[in-house]
Formats: sequence, structure tokens, C-alpha cells
Amino acid sequence: MKTRYKILAVIASFVAFYFSLIPGYEMCRDAGSDCSVFQFLINLTRPVIWSGYLGIEGISEWSGTAQGITQEPDISMLLQDNVSFLLSMIVLPAGIISAIVAWDKR
Repeated sequence: MKTRYKILAVIASFVAFYFSLIPGYEMCRDAGSDCSVFQFLINLTRPVIWSGYLGIEGISEWSGTAQGITQEPDISMLLQDNVSFLLSMIVLPAGIISAIVAWDKR
């Protein structure tokens, strides 16, 4: 099998996994089962997007001061909140693809 097809298979499997979690969770919830595994996987693979970071008004995080000063999100804070997404959906597939390319080059 050619390398490009292996790479496409890895990407397709991660995309299929990502998009099948929500319907799987809904079916699990409708069946009345314990869906903690689905909840864990959903929390692991979903990115965190702050509304204030994108320039959307409305939801703000308050710093707790008497003046009500809002806290501006920093890029390091955004990366810290998205570590699980980056590792599970970016780094892991990239590592698998790198291993496939290195294996096929030998």
C-alpha cells in the first residue's frame, strides 16, 4: 500500500472518530447507559474557544475586583486550555504519520 493512502487512512480514521463521538454519546444517553467514557473522550478531543478571544462580545470572565475589570485571554492561557485537544487530535496523528513515513522510507 502506498504511503499516501496510509496517511489518508490515518487522517480519515481520526476525523471519523472525532465526528462519531457526539452521535455515539446521544445513542448511549438514549439507551440510559453510563456514558462516562463518551464524556471523557468528548472532553479530551474538543478544543476550548474563548468568546472574548475571537472578539465576540457578551460572555466575559471577571477578575473579581470591585471595578469589574475583565480578564483578557492570553495565547498561553488558550494553549494551556487546549493541551488535551492538541495532544490527542494534532500530535498523535502527526506522530503516527511520521512513523509511517519513516517506516516506508526504509
